[in-house]
Amino acid sequence: MARSGVLQAALAAVDPDELVELTRELVRIPSVVRPGDPLATEAAVARHVERWLAKEGFDLEVHEVAPGRPNVVAWLGDKGTGRSLLLEGHTDVVTEGDPREWTHPPFAAELVDGKIYGRGAADMKSGLAAAMVAAAAIRRSGVRFTGRLVVGALVDEEADMLGVRHLCTTPIGRELSAAIICEPEQNELCLEQRGVVWARVAIRGHMAHGAMPEAGVNPITALGALLDEVPALERRLRRLCRRSPHLRPATVTPTVVRAPVQGVAQSNVIPSAAQAVLDVRLTPGPDAAAVAVEIDAACRAAAQRLRGATIEWEAINGYRLATRVERSEPLVRAMVAGVRQATGKRARFGGVPGSTDGTILRTTLGIPIVTCGPGNRLIPHQANECVEVAELVDAARIYVASALNFLK
Repeated sequence: MARSGVLQAALAAVDPDELVELTRELVRIPSVVRPGDPLATEAAVARHVERWLAKEGFDLEVHEVAPGRPNVVAWLGDKGTGRSLLLEGHTDVVTEGDPREWTHPPFAAELVDGKIYGRGAADMKSGLAAAMVAAAAIRRSGVRFTGRLVVGALVDEEADMLGVRHLCTTPIGRELSAAIICEPEQNELCLEQRGVVWARVAIRGHMAHGAMPEAGVNPITALGALLDEVPALERRLRRLCRRSPHLRPATVTPTVVRAPVQGVAQSNVIPSAAQAVLDVRLTPGPDAAAVAVEIDAACRAAAQRLRGATIEWEAINGYRLATRVERSEPLVRAMVAGVRQATGKRARFGGVPGSTDGTILRTTLGIPIVTCGPGNRLIPHQANECVEVAELVDAARIYVASALNFLK
Protein backbone atom coordinates (compact mmCIF):
# COMPACT_ATOMS: atom_id res chain seq x y z
CA MET A 1 0.00 0.00 0.00
CA ALA A 2 1.05 3.60 -0.51
CA ARG A 3 3.24 5.09 2.23
CA SER A 4 1.33 7.40 4.57
CA GLY A 5 3.31 10.58 3.88
CA VAL A 6 3.23 10.09 0.13
CA LEU A 7 -0.50 9.36 0.19
CA GLN A 8 -1.34 12.36 2.37
CA ALA A 9 0.53 14.67 0.02
CA ALA A 10 -1.51 13.41 -2.92
CA LEU A 11 -4.81 13.56 -1.03
CA ALA A 12 -4.05 17.13 0.05
CA ALA A 13 -3.67 18.07 -3.62
CA VAL A 14 -7.36 17.31 -4.29
CA ASP A 15 -9.03 20.73 -4.43
CA PRO A 16 -12.79 20.41 -3.73
CA ASP A 17 -13.59 23.80 -5.26
CA GLU A 18 -11.74 22.93 -8.45
CA LEU A 19 -13.52 19.59 -8.60
CA VAL A 20 -16.96 21.16 -8.21
CA GLU A 21 -16.21 23.79 -10.85
CA LEU A 22 -14.87 21.23 -13.33
CA THR A 23 -17.97 19.06 -12.85
CA ARG A 24 -20.23 22.07 -13.45
CA GLU A 25 -18.25 23.04 -16.56
CA LEU A 26 -18.70 19.56 -18.02
CA VAL A 27 -22.43 19.45 -17.23
CA ARG A 28 -22.96 22.84 -18.88
CA ILE A 29 -21.71 21.43 -22.20
CA PRO A 30 -24.61 19.43 -23.67
CA SER A 31 -23.44 16.08 -25.03
CA VAL A 32 -26.67 14.33 -25.88
CA VAL A 33 -25.99 12.38 -29.07
CA ARG A 34 -28.81 13.02 -31.52
CA PRO A 35 -28.56 10.86 -34.67
CA GLY A 36 -28.81 12.93 -37.80
CA ASP A 37 -27.45 16.08 -36.16
CA PRO A 38 -23.68 16.27 -36.80
CA LEU A 39 -23.28 18.93 -34.09
CA ALA A 40 -25.01 16.89 -31.40
CA THR A 41 -22.12 14.67 -30.31
CA GLU A 42 -19.53 14.48 -27.52
CA ALA A 43 -17.05 16.67 -29.44
CA ALA A 44 -17.43 19.88 -27.43
CA VAL A 45 -17.11 18.26 -24.02
CA ALA A 46 -14.20 16.12 -25.27
CA ARG A 47 -12.37 19.29 -26.34
CA HIS A 48 -12.86 20.73 -22.86
CA VAL A 49 -11.48 17.56 -21.28
CA GLU A 50 -8.53 17.58 -23.70
CA ARG A 51 -7.65 21.23 -22.95
CA TRP A 52 -7.89 20.69 -19.19
CA LEU A 53 -5.67 17.61 -19.20
CA ALA A 54 -3.16 19.19 -21.59
CA LYS A 55 -2.90 22.25 -19.33
CA GLU A 56 -2.18 19.92 -16.42
CA GLY A 57 0.78 18.44 -18.29
CA PHE A 58 -0.57 15.01 -19.18
CA ASP A 59 0.58 13.06 -22.19
CA LEU A 60 -2.55 12.45 -24.24
CA GLU A 61 -4.02 11.18 -27.47
CA VAL A 62 -7.32 11.98 -29.18
CA HIS A 63 -8.86 9.14 -31.17
CA GLU A 64 -11.68 9.94 -33.61
CA VAL A 65 -13.86 6.88 -33.05
CA ALA A 66 -16.63 8.12 -35.38
CA PRO A 67 -17.21 11.48 -37.10
CA GLY A 68 -17.27 14.16 -34.41
CA ARG A 69 -16.93 11.58 -31.64
CA PRO A 70 -13.43 11.60 -30.09
CA ASN A 71 -12.02 9.54 -27.24
CA VAL A 72 -9.56 11.46 -25.06
CA VAL A 73 -6.93 9.24 -23.41
CA ALA A 74 -4.33 10.80 -21.09
CA TRP A 75 -1.68 9.22 -18.90
CA LEU A 76 1.09 9.63 -16.36
CA GLY A 77 4.13 7.36 -16.31
CA ASP A 78 5.23 4.39 -18.39
CA LYS A 79 3.99 0.87 -17.88
CA GLY A 80 7.37 -0.77 -18.30
CA THR A 81 7.32 -3.87 -16.16
CA GLY A 82 4.72 -2.37 -13.82
CA ARG A 83 0.96 -2.12 -13.91
CA SER A 84 -1.34 0.15 -15.91
CA LEU A 85 -4.55 1.40 -14.25
CA LEU A 86 -7.41 3.07 -16.09
CA LEU A 87 -9.79 5.60 -14.51
CA GLU A 88 -12.67 5.46 -16.99
CA GLY A 89 -15.58 7.76 -17.71
CA HIS A 90 -17.80 8.54 -20.67
CA THR A 91 -18.65 11.91 -22.19
CA ASP A 92 -22.09 11.20 -23.69
CA VAL A 93 -25.31 11.67 -21.74
CA VAL A 94 -28.88 10.56 -22.38
CA THR A 95 -31.59 12.93 -23.52
CA GLU A 96 -32.78 15.56 -21.08
CA GLY A 97 -36.38 14.83 -22.09
CA ASP A 98 -38.91 17.60 -21.49
CA PRO A 99 -37.08 20.53 -19.82
CA ARG A 100 -40.37 21.54 -18.17
CA GLU A 101 -40.09 18.45 -15.97
CA TRP A 102 -36.89 19.81 -14.44
CA THR A 103 -36.89 22.01 -11.33
CA HIS A 104 -33.38 23.12 -12.28
CA PRO A 105 -32.53 23.61 -15.99
CA PRO A 106 -30.91 20.43 -17.33
CA PHE A 107 -27.70 22.11 -18.54
CA ALA A 108 -27.34 24.92 -16.01
CA ALA A 109 -25.34 22.85 -13.49
CA GLU A 110 -26.90 24.75 -10.59
CA LEU A 111 -25.32 24.20 -7.16
CA VAL A 112 -28.09 24.03 -4.56
CA ASP A 113 -27.87 22.78 -0.98
CA GLY A 114 -24.67 20.83 -1.58
CA LYS A 115 -25.84 19.19 -4.81
CA ILE A 116 -25.02 19.82 -8.47
CA TYR A 117 -28.07 19.47 -10.72
CA GLY A 118 -28.11 18.68 -14.44
CA ARG A 119 -28.13 16.02 -17.10
CA GLY A 120 -24.95 14.04 -16.60
CA ALA A 121 -24.33 15.39 -13.09
CA ALA A 122 -24.27 11.82 -11.80
CA ASP A 123 -24.09 9.81 -15.03
CA MET A 124 -21.31 10.53 -15.31
CA LYS A 125 -19.58 13.86 -15.65
CA SER A 126 -18.99 14.02 -11.91
CA GLY A 127 -17.19 10.67 -12.00
CA LEU A 128 -15.15 11.78 -15.00
CA ALA A 129 -14.23 15.05 -13.26
CA ALA A 130 -13.25 13.14 -10.12
CA ALA A 131 -10.95 10.91 -12.19
CA MET A 132 -9.34 13.92 -13.87
CA VAL A 133 -8.79 15.80 -10.61
CA ALA A 134 -7.50 12.67 -8.86
CA ALA A 135 -4.92 12.07 -11.58
CA ALA A 136 -3.96 15.75 -11.53
CA ALA A 137 -3.56 15.63 -7.74
CA ILE A 138 -1.17 12.71 -8.05
CA ARG A 139 0.85 14.57 -10.68
CA ARG A 140 0.91 17.84 -8.69
CA SER A 141 2.02 16.09 -5.51
CA GLY A 142 5.16 14.80 -7.24
CA VAL A 143 4.48 11.27 -6.00
CA ARG A 144 6.56 8.64 -7.74
CA PHE A 145 4.88 5.40 -8.65
CA THR A 146 5.61 2.34 -10.73
CA GLY A 147 3.66 1.86 -13.95
CA ARG A 148 1.09 4.04 -15.69
CA LEU A 149 -2.08 5.85 -14.63
CA VAL A 150 -4.53 6.40 -17.50
CA VAL A 151 -7.59 8.63 -17.67
CA GLY A 152 -10.07 7.68 -20.40
CA ALA A 153 -12.91 10.01 -21.45
CA LEU A 154 -14.75 7.80 -23.91
CA VAL A 155 -17.69 8.27 -26.26
CA ASP A 156 -20.89 6.31 -26.83
CA GLU A 157 -21.34 4.44 -23.55
CA GLU A 158 -25.09 5.08 -23.62
CA ALA A 159 -25.50 3.33 -26.98
CA ASP A 160 -23.11 0.97 -28.76
CA MET A 161 -20.00 1.48 -26.57
CA LEU A 162 -17.93 2.38 -29.60
CA GLY A 163 -15.47 4.35 -27.48
CA VAL A 164 -14.40 1.54 -25.18
CA ARG A 165 -14.40 -0.98 -28.02
CA HIS A 166 -11.93 1.27 -29.85
CA LEU A 167 -9.79 1.75 -26.74
CA CYS A 168 -9.40 -2.03 -26.50
CA THR A 169 -7.72 -2.05 -29.94
CA THR A 170 -5.10 0.62 -29.11
CA PRO A 171 -1.62 -0.01 -27.70
CA ILE A 172 -2.38 1.85 -24.47
CA GLY A 173 -5.63 -0.07 -24.10
CA ARG A 174 -4.07 -3.47 -24.68
CA GLU A 175 -1.50 -2.75 -21.96
CA LEU A 176 -4.10 -2.05 -19.24
CA SER A 177 -3.83 -4.18 -16.11
CA ALA A 178 -7.08 -3.09 -14.43
CA ALA A 179 -9.75 -0.39 -14.51
CA ILE A 180 -11.88 1.65 -12.13
CA ILE A 181 -15.18 2.48 -13.82
CA CYS A 182 -16.27 5.82 -12.36
CA GLU A 183 -20.04 5.33 -12.80
CA PRO A 184 -22.53 6.50 -10.13
CA GLU A 185 -22.64 3.75 -7.51
CA GLN A 186 -22.68 5.79 -4.28
CA ASN A 187 -18.95 5.12 -3.96
CA GLU A 188 -19.59 1.44 -3.28
CA LEU A 189 -17.12 -1.08 -4.66
CA CYS A 190 -19.16 -2.97 -7.24
CA LEU A 191 -17.50 -6.25 -8.15
CA GLU A 192 -20.41 -7.60 -10.21
CA GLN A 193 -22.53 -6.11 -12.95
CA ARG A 194 -25.50 -7.43 -14.82
CA GLY A 195 -25.18 -8.34 -18.45
CA VAL A 196 -27.61 -7.39 -21.18
CA VAL A 197 -28.91 -8.87 -24.41
CA TRP A 198 -31.34 -6.80 -26.44
CA ALA A 199 -33.27 -9.39 -28.42
CA ARG A 200 -34.96 -7.85 -31.45
CA VAL A 201 -37.73 -10.22 -32.50
CA ALA A 202 -39.10 -10.13 -36.06
CA ILE A 203 -42.52 -11.72 -36.59
CA ARG A 204 -43.83 -12.43 -40.08
CA GLY A 205 -47.48 -13.05 -40.89
CA HIS A 206 -49.66 -12.47 -43.93
CA MET A 207 -51.32 -9.14 -44.75
CA ALA A 208 -55.12 -9.16 -45.02
CA HIS A 209 -58.29 -7.13 -44.53
CA GLY A 210 -59.26 -6.57 -40.90
CA ALA A 211 -62.80 -7.68 -41.66
CA MET A 212 -61.56 -11.03 -43.00
CA PRO A 213 -58.86 -12.21 -40.59
CA GLU A 214 -59.21 -15.77 -41.87
CA ALA A 215 -57.54 -14.62 -45.11
CA GLY A 216 -54.32 -13.62 -43.36
CA VAL A 217 -51.95 -14.50 -40.54
CA ASN A 218 -51.90 -11.82 -37.87
CA PRO A 219 -48.34 -11.24 -36.59
CA ILE A 220 -49.76 -9.24 -33.69
CA THR A 221 -51.40 -12.38 -32.37
CA ALA A 222 -48.04 -14.14 -32.54
CA LEU A 223 -46.44 -11.17 -30.82
CA GLY A 224 -48.96 -11.53 -28.01
CA ALA A 225 -48.04 -15.20 -27.73
CA LEU A 226 -44.39 -14.23 -27.45
CA LEU A 227 -45.17 -11.80 -24.64
CA ASP A 228 -47.01 -14.63 -22.89
CA GLU A 229 -43.77 -16.64 -23.04
CA VAL A 230 -41.73 -13.92 -21.30
CA PRO A 231 -42.35 -15.05 -17.67
CA ALA A 232 -41.31 -18.62 -18.50
CA LEU A 233 -38.21 -17.37 -20.33
CA GLU A 234 -37.30 -15.27 -17.30
CA ARG A 235 -37.67 -18.25 -14.96
CA ARG A 236 -35.44 -20.44 -17.15
CA LEU A 237 -32.73 -17.76 -17.31
CA ARG A 238 -32.84 -17.32 -13.55
CA ARG A 239 -32.14 -21.03 -13.12
CA LEU A 240 -29.03 -20.65 -15.31
CA CYS A 241 -27.70 -17.58 -13.49
CA ARG A 242 -25.86 -17.54 -10.18
CA ARG A 243 -27.61 -15.81 -7.29
CA SER A 244 -25.96 -12.59 -6.18
CA PRO A 245 -26.35 -10.65 -2.91
CA HIS A 246 -25.88 -7.39 -4.83
CA LEU A 247 -27.78 -7.88 -8.09
CA ARG A 248 -31.40 -8.43 -9.01
CA PRO A 249 -32.02 -11.83 -10.60
CA ALA A 250 -32.28 -12.11 -14.37
CA THR A 251 -35.15 -10.15 -15.90
CA VAL A 252 -36.80 -10.10 -19.33
CA THR A 253 -38.60 -6.84 -20.10
CA PRO A 254 -40.44 -6.01 -23.35
CA THR A 255 -39.40 -2.46 -24.25
CA VAL A 256 -40.43 -1.99 -27.89
CA VAL A 257 -43.54 -3.30 -29.65
CA ARG A 258 -44.27 -2.23 -33.22
CA ALA A 259 -46.80 -3.18 -35.90
CA PRO A 260 -46.78 -2.55 -38.75
CA VAL A 261 -43.03 -2.38 -39.12
CA GLN A 262 -43.22 -0.56 -42.46
CA GLY A 263 -45.90 1.41 -44.24
CA VAL A 264 -48.90 3.24 -42.80
CA ALA A 265 -50.82 1.89 -39.82
CA GLN A 266 -54.47 1.47 -40.80
CA SER A 267 -57.35 0.32 -38.63
CA ASN A 268 -58.72 -2.10 -41.22
CA VAL A 269 -55.45 -3.76 -42.26
CA ILE A 270 -53.76 -6.76 -40.69
CA PRO A 271 -50.05 -5.98 -41.09
CA SER A 272 -47.59 -8.41 -42.60
CA ALA A 273 -45.00 -8.00 -39.86
CA ALA A 274 -44.53 -7.00 -36.23
CA GLN A 275 -41.48 -6.41 -34.11
CA ALA A 276 -40.58 -6.45 -30.45
CA VAL A 277 -37.46 -5.89 -28.37
CA LEU A 278 -36.84 -7.85 -25.19
CA ASP A 279 -34.39 -6.29 -22.72
CA VAL A 280 -32.75 -9.35 -21.17
CA ARG A 281 -30.67 -8.68 -18.05
CA LEU A 282 -28.43 -11.37 -16.60
CA THR A 283 -26.34 -12.11 -13.55
CA PRO A 284 -23.05 -14.04 -13.93
CA GLY A 285 -23.30 -17.65 -15.08
CA PRO A 286 -24.55 -18.48 -18.57
CA ASP A 287 -22.61 -17.85 -21.75
CA ALA A 288 -24.00 -16.45 -25.00
CA ALA A 289 -24.90 -19.88 -26.39
CA ALA A 290 -26.90 -20.82 -23.30
CA VAL A 291 -28.85 -17.56 -23.40
CA ALA A 292 -29.57 -18.00 -27.11
CA VAL A 293 -31.00 -21.50 -26.52
CA GLU A 294 -33.57 -20.11 -24.11
CA ILE A 295 -34.63 -17.20 -26.32
CA ASP A 296 -34.90 -19.61 -29.25
CA ALA A 297 -37.20 -21.82 -27.19
CA ALA A 298 -39.48 -18.88 -26.35
CA CYS A 299 -39.76 -17.92 -30.01
CA ARG A 300 -40.54 -21.50 -31.07
CA ALA A 301 -43.21 -21.87 -28.42
CA ALA A 302 -44.88 -18.62 -29.52
CA ALA A 303 -44.74 -19.56 -33.22
CA GLN A 304 -46.41 -22.92 -32.54
CA ARG A 305 -49.46 -21.10 -31.20
CA LEU A 306 -50.23 -19.49 -34.58
CA ARG A 307 -49.90 -21.58 -37.71
CA GLY A 308 -48.26 -19.69 -40.58
CA ALA A 309 -46.37 -17.17 -38.46
CA THR A 310 -42.57 -17.15 -38.30
CA ILE A 311 -40.59 -15.70 -35.42
CA GLU A 312 -36.86 -14.97 -35.59
CA TRP A 313 -34.61 -12.87 -33.39
CA GLU A 314 -31.18 -11.29 -33.31
CA ALA A 315 -29.05 -9.73 -30.60
CA ILE A 316 -28.80 -5.98 -31.11
CA ASN A 317 -25.12 -5.04 -30.67
CA GLY A 318 -24.23 -8.56 -29.63
CA TYR A 319 -24.04 -9.93 -26.09
CA ARG A 320 -22.79 -8.04 -23.05
CA LEU A 321 -22.57 -10.79 -20.50
CA ALA A 322 -22.50 -10.22 -16.76
CA THR A 323 -19.11 -9.78 -15.12
CA ARG A 324 -17.62 -10.56 -11.74
CA VAL A 325 -14.25 -10.09 -10.05
CA GLU A 326 -13.12 -11.64 -6.79
CA ARG A 327 -12.23 -9.76 -3.60
CA SER A 328 -8.77 -11.32 -3.77
CA GLU A 329 -7.88 -9.27 -6.88
CA PRO A 330 -5.05 -6.77 -6.25
CA LEU A 331 -7.26 -3.93 -7.54
CA VAL A 332 -10.02 -4.79 -5.07
CA ARG A 333 -7.57 -4.97 -2.18
CA ALA A 334 -6.08 -1.64 -3.23
CA MET A 335 -9.52 -0.04 -3.28
CA VAL A 336 -10.66 -1.52 0.04
CA ALA A 337 -7.61 0.08 1.64
CA GLY A 338 -8.10 3.23 -0.45
CA VAL A 339 -11.63 3.81 0.82
CA ARG A 340 -10.46 3.67 4.44
CA GLN A 341 -7.43 5.87 3.75
CA ALA A 342 -9.50 8.46 1.85
CA THR A 343 -12.67 8.57 3.95
CA GLY A 344 -11.90 6.89 7.27
CA LYS A 345 -14.76 4.45 6.61
CA ARG A 346 -14.97 0.78 5.71
CA ALA A 347 -15.58 -0.07 2.07
CA ARG A 348 -19.14 -1.00 1.12
CA PHE A 349 -19.74 -3.54 -1.62
CA GLY A 350 -22.49 -3.48 -4.23
CA GLY A 351 -23.44 -4.44 -7.75
CA VAL A 352 -24.14 -2.57 -10.96
CA PRO A 353 -27.77 -3.01 -12.05
CA GLY A 354 -26.98 -2.19 -15.69
CA SER A 355 -24.13 -2.59 -18.13
CA THR A 356 -21.13 -0.24 -18.36
CA ASP A 357 -18.01 0.24 -20.47
CA GLY A 358 -16.40 -2.04 -17.91
CA THR A 359 -18.31 -4.95 -19.45
CA ILE A 360 -16.30 -4.57 -22.64
CA LEU A 361 -12.98 -4.11 -20.81
CA ARG A 362 -13.60 -7.23 -18.75
CA THR A 363 -14.78 -9.48 -21.57
CA THR A 364 -12.43 -8.20 -24.29
CA LEU A 365 -9.19 -7.62 -22.38
CA GLY A 366 -9.84 -9.97 -19.47
CA ILE A 367 -8.76 -7.35 -16.92
CA PRO A 368 -10.34 -6.90 -13.48
CA ILE A 369 -12.74 -3.98 -13.15
CA VAL A 370 -14.33 -2.30 -10.15
CA THR A 371 -17.19 0.14 -10.64
CA CYS A 372 -17.13 2.94 -8.07
CA GLY A 373 -18.27 6.51 -8.44
CA PRO A 374 -20.30 9.38 -6.98
CA GLY A 375 -24.05 9.64 -7.36
CA ASN A 376 -27.11 7.66 -6.36
CA ARG A 377 -27.40 4.63 -8.64
CA LEU A 378 -31.15 5.26 -9.07
CA ILE A 379 -30.86 8.88 -10.29
CA PRO A 380 -29.38 8.45 -13.82
CA HIS A 381 -31.70 9.15 -16.77
CA GLN A 382 -34.24 10.95 -14.54
CA ALA A 383 -35.30 14.57 -14.52
CA ASN A 384 -33.50 16.61 -11.84
CA GLU A 385 -30.46 14.35 -11.95
CA CYS A 386 -27.95 15.47 -9.33
CA VAL A 387 -24.82 14.53 -7.40
CA GLU A 388 -23.84 15.38 -3.83
CA VAL A 389 -20.67 17.42 -3.54
CA ALA A 390 -19.49 15.49 -0.48
CA GLU A 391 -19.77 12.21 -2.37
CA LEU A 392 -17.98 13.74 -5.36
CA VAL A 393 -15.01 14.82 -3.24
CA ASP A 394 -14.85 11.42 -1.55
CA ALA A 395 -14.74 9.75 -4.96
CA ALA A 396 -11.73 11.77 -6.10
CA ARG A 397 -9.90 10.95 -2.87
CA ILE A 398 -10.76 7.26 -3.20
CA TYR A 399 -9.32 7.25 -6.73
CA VAL A 400 -6.11 8.86 -5.51
CA ALA A 401 -5.55 6.37 -2.71
CA SER A 402 -6.62 3.36 -4.76
CA ALA A 403 -4.40 4.28 -7.69
CA LEU A 404 -1.33 4.76 -5.53
CA ASN A 405 -2.01 1.51 -3.66
CA PHE A 406 -2.39 -0.41 -6.92
CA LEU A 407 0.55 1.18 -8.72
CA LYS A 408 2.80 1.19 -5.62
